[in-house]
Amino acid sequence: MSNLSRREFLVGASGFAAGATVGAVLGGGVLDLFPATAKAAQTSLPWPYVQLDVEKARIRGYKFTKSSGS
Repeated sequence: MSNLSRREFLVGASGFAAGATVGAVLGGGVLDLFPATAKAAQTSLPWPYVQLDVEKARIRGYKFTKSSGS
């Protein structure tokens, strides 16, 4: 490990933070500079949605955890 002065660390960290901010703003679409031209199509699931019973899910999760040894 090299000896890194506090000044060198702060300069490097601030440069990284500035680059990450610019990348997030331009590439991440924070300002929406490059809006998407096509909207994503909604796809349906291959199976119907079923409401889960919370108590049954809790019991199954507990039994699975106990049987796996975690």
